[in-house]
Amino acid sequence: MKLEPLKKYSPKPWAILRPYHRALIVQTNTGETVHEGKRNVEKALSNLSGHVLYALDSLEPFIHTTGALSWSMSIWKGRITRATHTATRVSVVSLRGTLPEETAVDDLDRFLSWIRGYAVTPASIPAMAWGLFRASLPRSYSCGFDPETGRAAFYGGRQEITQTGTFRNMIALDIKSAYPAAMARPQGYALTLREVDPSTQLDPYASGIAQARVHIPQWFPYALLPVRVSKDSISFQRGDLHGFWPWCELAAAARLGADVHVLRSWAPARQADLFGPWWPLAEEGRNLPGGAGQLAKALSQSTWGQFGMSAEERCRRQYADDYGRNWLDLPLNDHQMPHSWTAHVAAETTGRVRAQMLDAITTTNPVHIDTDGILVAAGTDIPGGGTGAPGEWRIKTEMNTLQIRGPQLYRWQCPQCGAGHQCGPWHYTTSGIPAHEAAEFFNRNTPTEINVKHESRF
Repeated sequence: MKLEPLKKYSPKPWAILRPYHRALIVQTNTGETVHEGKRNVEKALSNLSGHVLYALDSLEPFIHTTGALSWSMSIWKGRITRATHTATRVSVVSLRGTLPEETAVDDLDRFLSWIRGYAVTPASIPAMAWGLFRASLPRSYSCGFDPETGRAAFYGGRQEITQTGTFRNMIALDIKSAYPAAMARPQGYALTLREVDPSTQLDPYASGIAQARVHIPQWFPYALLPVRVSKDSISFQRGDLHGFWPWCELAAAARLGADVHVLRSWAPARQADLFGPWWPLAEEGRNLPGGAGQLAKALSQSTWGQFGMSAEERCRRQYADDYGRNWLDLPLNDHQMPHSWTAHVAAETTGRVRAQMLDAITTTNPVHIDTDGILVAAGTDIPGGGTGAPGEWRIKTEMNTLQIRGPQLYRWQCPQCGAGHQCGPWHYTTSGIPAHEAAEFFNRNTPTEINVKHESRF
C-alpha cells in the first residue's frame, strides 16, 4: 500500500442536520433554517448538494424526515455508517456524539478551521483521520506484508471481569491516550517483514510477528494471551494455545512465566517512524477547547484501526415501509482493500497496548478490565508511578461504591454523588443496555458486597 502525503486541499461547505418527523433543521456557521413538511425537507436536502452533511449522533432518525422509503443506509458490521437520501443523492455521516448540542456549530467550525490548516477536507471522521495522518507524512512510503499473517496477529482489546458484586473505595485507572501514544513510540513500525529463524529473540521493541505454541499453567491467576474463538470474538485462555501474536506481546507473556515455543517468526525488513510526526498534530487537536477537542480525539482514536480495515460484512439497507419498521439488507460483495496489506501495523498497535495492560493486570488485582483501563482498590500502587503523561497510567475516577454485573456493565458513585453533583444517584457504564434502562437493570437485585484489597498476583 502506498502511503502518500496530502497533495491538495478541496474546500467543501458543511452543515449539521437535526432530523425530526417530517421536519429538518439545518445549521451552518452562518445561521439556522427550519424546514417543515416532506416537500420542504426534500427541497432543503436538494439545496445541500455538494455539502458535507453531519448528524450529531444516530443516523437512523433521518428516515422520519421524509419517510423511510426515500432513504437507504450503508451498513458495516451491523453499524449504520452513512444515510443517503435516494432522490437527491445527498448523504449524511455521524459525528458520533462528540459535540454537545448547545455548542455543536461553533465547535465544528473551530475544528474544521483547525484541520483546514493541514489541508484536510471536511468529511467523515475516518476520512478526516486518514487525511490528518497523510498530512503528517514527510514523504511517501510503501507499506505491505502478507494480509493473512498480519490479520491472524490482529486482536482487539481485553475486556473481562474477575468478580461481580458491590465494592467499596475503588478507583478507575487508565492509560492516557493509550493507542495514539503506543503508535508514537520511538521504535516505529515495520513497513514490511521478512521471515527469520524461529530461534530469533522476541525483541519487545521491534514490530515483529511470530507463530507460536504457548503453554500457560492453569494455576496462573490471569490468562496472558488472546486467542480467536470466532471471526469476531476473542478470549484470554490458559492451557495450550496456538496462534500468531506480535513479538511485544509474546515477549511479555514469556517474561511472566509462559512457555513460548516459536514455530515461525517475521522480523522488520524495513522500518519507519510512521506516527512520530503525526502525534504532535493529534495532540494539538486534542487540546482544542470544548467539543472541538473531543472531535479531534475521536480522529486520533480512529486512525490506527484503518490499517486493519477490510471491505467485509457490508450491506445496503432498503426500507419496505415509510415507518422504517421493515427493511431488507442487501449484501455487498466483499473485496480486498489496500489496507489489507497493512494489518500488521494495526496488529502491532493493539499488541503494544495489551502488553502494557498485561504488566499492570498482573500486579494490581483488578476486578474489571477494559481495553486500556482497570478498576482496582483505592491505595493500589499505580503502574509506572502514575505520571498521567500520554502513554502512562493515571487515576481517572474515584468510586465510593462500585457495582459490577459483567464486562462493561457496572455503575458507581463518585465522591460528589448526592452532594449537589448533577449526575443523579449513579454513574453508569452499560454496554448493550440503553441509558434509560440502566437503572432498572441494576435495581432488579442487590449484589453481594465485596471488599477488595491490593495484592500482587505474581
